[in-house]
Amino acid sequence: MAYDYAIGGMPWLSAISDDRPMTRAGAEIKKDQIDQQTIPGEQSLAGWWLRSQSTFVGGAGVLYQDPSSDNQYAIRYAESVGVNPWTNGKLTLLRSTSQRIADASAMRGLVLGWTDGTDRYWYAVGNALKSDTGSATTAITWGGANTIRALASDGTNYYVADNVQVYRGAGNGAGAAWTATGTANVTLGWAKGRMMVALDNKVYETDASGTKTLRFTHLNSAFAFTAFAEGTNAIYASGYAGSQSSIYKFVLDTSGNVPTLAAGGVQTAQLPLGEVVLSMTTYLGAFVGIGTNRGFRVGQIDDNGDIQYGPLLISNANGVKSIAAYDRFFFVAATNDIEGKSGLYRVDLGQQLAGSEISPAARWAYATDLQAKVTGEVSSVTNFGNSDRMAFAVVGQGAYLESASVLESTGYLKTGRVRFNTLEPKLYKFISVKSPATTMGSVSASVIDPGGADTPIITVSEGSSTAIENVALTTPVNAVEWVQLKLTLARSGTDTTKGGEVNGWQLKAMPGSVRQRVFTLPLLCFDMEKDRTGQRHGYEGRTLGRLEAFEQIFARGDSVAFQDLKNDVSYLVVIDNYRFEQKAAPGNNKSNYGGILWVELRTIADVITA
Repeated sequence: MAYDYAIGGMPWLSAISDDRPMTRAGAEIKKDQIDQQTIPGEQSLAGWWLRSQSTFVGGAGVLYQDPSSDNQYAIRYAESVGVNPWTNGKLTLLRSTSQRIADASAMRGLVLGWTDGTDRYWYAVGNALKSDTGSATTAITWGGANTIRALASDGTNYYVADNVQVYRGAGNGAGAAWTATGTANVTLGWAKGRMMVALDNKVYETDASGTKTLRFTHLNSAFAFTAFAEGTNAIYASGYAGSQSSIYKFVLDTSGNVPTLAAGGVQTAQLPLGEVVLSMTTYLGAFVGIGTNRGFRVGQIDDNGDIQYGPLLISNANGVKSIAAYDRFFFVAATNDIEGKSGLYRVDLGQQLAGSEISPAARWAYATDLQAKVTGEVSSVTNFGNSDRMAFAVVGQGAYLESASVLESTGYLKTGRVRFNTLEPKLYKFISVKSPATTMGSVSASVIDPGGADTPIITVSEGSSTAIENVALTTPVNAVEWVQLKLTLARSGTDTTKGGEVNGWQLKAMPGSVRQRVFTLPLLCFDMEKDRTGQRHGYEGRTLGRLEAFEQIFARGDSVAFQDLKNDVSYLVVIDNYRFEQKAAPGNNKSNYGGILWVELRTIADVITA
């Protein structure tokens, strides 16, 4: 028999005629769906696959810009350098920093903000203490000559400790010996209206004259205290010995007219083995910033004054040596972690991000912040007086101060990988970037593909009114799983206080999978059949057995080979549907049983050929 087709190894004769045509068509790719996301719109629009973002206040840390139940993808991104995402609906440049005091020594510098009507900060390194207003630096005779180990303030006076004494002085004035130390392991902290002093493994409370009262002695003589902080009704002290680290709580007794500090510290938090607390700051009576040798955590103070801390929010193998707070933010030391250079992170305590099933503890939005653009340990960070500016010290470099108005020359943001929540390849076609009608500075957009190539797409220069609206993407040329957008802002060439601004972005894509084909063809299914050469074949009762054998192939639902025997081609298909039509009743003894078998086949292994 000269059969025309074979499906799953079963041969068939064609029943094609004017009334029964064979068809070849593209498979349907659209589907009806309902957008059930909290933020509506993108999933319901026909024609395009869309992904957009109009605010960046969720900070960095997203790998894939995919929808989630809490819609974090709509406010977060992958990474940024030199840009400020913390104003809703606006991405702008951060303010720049400048080196105010140069110091090339390998000694740890300490900074501490203060004001006497003029915003300032103290800077201590080696045996030198200076005060800086941002425009003038004053050397201070602090009273000692040895290496400064700790620096604190009660708001008016500075307290400087070396291995002999703690010295006290007012403002820029000379200091004098205040209380003895006798060790290089000194930690100072002003908390609850009193100066706390840690010497080796001992914690002391001091009075106005400098008289020390021992409040706690750690059982391990090698234990070293690293920081003091205050809560609503307690003072906290962090420290470590070897690979074990804890935070202790000292409760205030408020039964008398003047609150007094109870003797004996109570352990209120213990860090994982191998992680030690290097710095600690409390803020607003509720939050605790914990800097460790592994990075940074945010803790919260409960009603009992105990600390519950979350997972590592920021990882940094160089450790976090200092933390400051202002407005709703923690400013955290970022050693060699901003494109390999040092500066600060910023953590937004007003933007809480939900935890996951694996890590249910709450997390907070964060991003890289001020840059020193040099390498070296960020040893200390502080507020610049009462202003919203920050100052920080970098070992081997000196002290850096945030500008009051001058912006960074450039900065960028990378979105998460846009993949539309599927691993299937996509064809990325258009980009839109929203920005003010008249641009100060410039705004550039580029695309990063899975191979790592960063391809510029468009730049809108200063003064231009050009809108980045449905700009065609020239890359990637072929379908890929995902792309990232990189948005770069540059400062104005005429006004250093202004720069580029982005208010949102959108990507348009289409499914990039190889389109499937559908074959619909009629086949003869009779007891007796005649091929195109006139050859007859069959026997009475043949039809029902063949039909049931075919139905078994269909029922399995597996892929089968579809062979066009006349044209000598073959396709891997699945049988989407079939229909058997019999238009005449069978004859006597079941003779003349048969009809037309309609089959609908869909290809599943098509490839694109050049």
